[in-house]
Amino acid sequence: MRNTNLMRIVLCGFVAGVVWFALSSAFLSIFAQDLLAVVQRDGPYPKRSGAFFFAVDLLMGVWAVWLYSAISPKYGAGPKTAAIAGVAWWTIKSLQSAKWAGLGFVQPGVVLVPLATTLIAALAAAVVGGWLYQRTEVSTAKILHS
Repeated sequence: MRNTNLMRIVLCGFVAGVVWFALSSAFLSIFAQDLLAVVQRDGPYPKRSGAFFFAVDLLMGVWAVWLYSAISPKYGAGPKTAAIAGVAWWTIKSLQSAKWAGLGFVQPGVVLVPLATTLIAALAAAVVGGWLYQRTEVSTAKILHS
């Protein structure tokens, strides 16, 4: 079993987090205006700044790349494994987000489109993070063997 390089996971995860933040923000602002309006109007707590969400999204990207690195020995490195990690990441994220509908903060129908669009964002972010993680592994191995 290969050694996990935490620094590589964090750096590649930050890239995945930036992709996730950019795509999910764009998709939500385009396709989920109903959800955003409900949350901004009826949210139970004061609004957070964009920096808070960006930091959380960076951490989610790190988690996605860590997940990719954890499952790639079993499934093989590559975009298919990154997509599996992306779907797993999206599923856990979506189940957590679904609590808001269950608690009555938003109507269940309002979250369906955002869930679908964030699946695309999660897949793209996981594939980018996995690709970068795989590329840096190859580069690191070449440097170590030189």
